[in-house]
Order: sequence, then C-alpha cells, then structure tokens
Amino acid sequence: MKQLRYILCLVLLVAGLQSANAQWRWGRNFDYDRLDTVISIPKYNGNELFIDDDDFYLRVGFLGLELEIEDDWDRDWRYDRRRSRFRNIEYYQRHDHGTLRGLDFEIGLNNYLEDGDFPSSSDLYRVKPINSVYVGLMYNHTTYVSGPLYLNWGGGLNWYNYKFENAATRIDSNGNQLSFIEDTDISSAIKSKLKVTYLTFKAVPMFDFGRGKRLVREYEEGDVRVAISAQRGFRIGVGPYVGLRLGNKAKYVYKNDSGRQKDKEKDSSYVNDFRYGLRMQMGINRFDMFVSYDFNTLFEDGQGPALNPITIGVTF
Repeated sequence: MKQLRYILCLVLLVAGLQSANAQWRWGRNFDYDRLDTVISIPKYNGNELFIDDDDFYLRVGFLGLELEIEDDWDRDWRYDRRRSRFRNIEYYQRHDHGTLRGLDFEIGLNNYLEDGDFPSSSDLYRVKPINSVYVGLMYNHTTYVSGPLYLNWGGGLNWYNYKFENAATRIDSNGNQLSFIEDTDISSAIKSKLKVTYLTFKAVPMFDFGRGKRLVREYEEGDVRVAISAQRGFRIGVGPYVGLRLGNKAKYVYKNDSGRQKDKEKDSSYVNDFRYGLRMQMGINRFDMFVSYDFNTLFEDGQGPALNPITIGVTF
C-alpha cells in the first residue's frame, strides 16, 4: 500500500511537470486561451491579492489599490500583445483569374535608327546611348485570359532624353524645315540634348510559363501590414503601344566669357504629336526587361531626318 502511494505521487508529479511545461510554452507563445489561471502570493507583511469577475484588489504592505475591470480585459490584452508582435510571412500564390494592378518604374537607354541603321559619326544628330536615358512611370494591369496567356496593359508617362554626341549640336527650326547645325560661336560646349514627354498606352499579350505563380511576402507590425509580391518563372510577349506628345524641350549648356550658360527651347523642333510601335517584354522571376520600337518617325515627315526611336530598358 505504501509503495502504491509512492507510485501515485510519482505519477502525479510527472503529470504536473508536463502540465506546467505546457503552460509555460503556451504562455511564452501568447496562447492564453489554453492557459489555466494560477496565482500564488505569500501572505506576509500585509501583501494581499484578490481577483474576481468584477474587482481587482492589490495590497502591498500598508498600501492598497482597488480597480474596476471589464469582463473581457484578458481578451483585449491578449489581442494587443499578439498584434504588437512583428511577423514575416512568405508563401506562393497563383494568379489564375481577374486582374492584378501595380505601379511600374521603368528605366532604359534611347537611340534611333535611320534606314535601319544607327546614324553615322558624321551626323550631328548622332546620340550618346549611355547618356540618352529613358524614364517611365506606368500604371500596369495584368489580366488573366486563359492557360498561360495574360494581357499586360496600362498607361503612364514616359520621358525620352536624346543627348547628342556633339555637344555643340543645335536644332534649328526657324525655317520651313528642321535642320541640325553646329554652333561655332561658343568657346566650350558642355551638353546638347532633346527631351520629349509622352502619355503612352500599351497592350501586350504575354505567355507566362509560370502560370501566374507569385512569391508573396507579408510584413506585419502592430496595425501596419505590407504585402510585396514578385512573379516566378519565364514570360514573354509582344504588343502595340500608342503615345501622345505632351511637350518637348531642347537644352544647351556651354561656357563663354560670362561663364556657364544654359539655353532652353520648348515645344518646337517639329516633333511628331503621336507615336506608335511595338513593344517586346521578357522576364524571368523578378527580372523584367523590354524593347520598344516606333514605327513612325520622331520628327514630322519631310521636316527632318527620318529617325525611328528604339529603347531598351528594365522594369521595377
């Protein structure tokens, strides 16, 4: 009988330790729904603690404090503690219906072709490709069509910079025809470029061999929640675009006896009001690039050299 009591005590002790360990784990993980409420305060020197459904009473020594609490005080506190924790979640998601929207930033390099070839070094309108920067801000939509076929469409603003290789190049549009001349009256030419701004709309059918698979990362801290997604797999497509010229500006920077000078000429130069062409897009995982080619010329027909703009860039 005595051995049986020892065995029962040992079993109860092991069970109690396991229960306490579980309580500690649940408390550490803020899983308060599974916790038992255990309060132990030594009753000496006047220390007292009393809790029921309506009252909270605490006495430390000769000091006493009474508080009224709500019935759901533990639920609210538990909810706040959980929401205050930082969370970082990562999962895969497949876009197989509807339309996804987003703001794309594009950057690239500009040039143009004349009769299928780049201008020669003797042409005053020859540009420096590495300094002729393209910048675009597009509100992009990706609509699921069927199978691997998606439609990538949207509109936005595009800025095309054409920086001439000869810094003394000037665009003369005062006559009946546009011409490029070299300014020999300045002692030190620094920069010469043409900048054109367009409002552009595109519609590019895309074959997405990843079938719209996206890697989604969610960041949550307190009341702030941010979700960032990136496509997975390989995709490619070709489609048309059209653009409306919003403005253009020629800018010349040089030095003379008075120091550094800057001249600007706006909304002239016989630049075409409309543009249209084809755009090829290709991407793999998070990397996307594009190539666009204008079917019409940069300048009006018969008013300047027949230059078809071409741009290559990346999308973020």
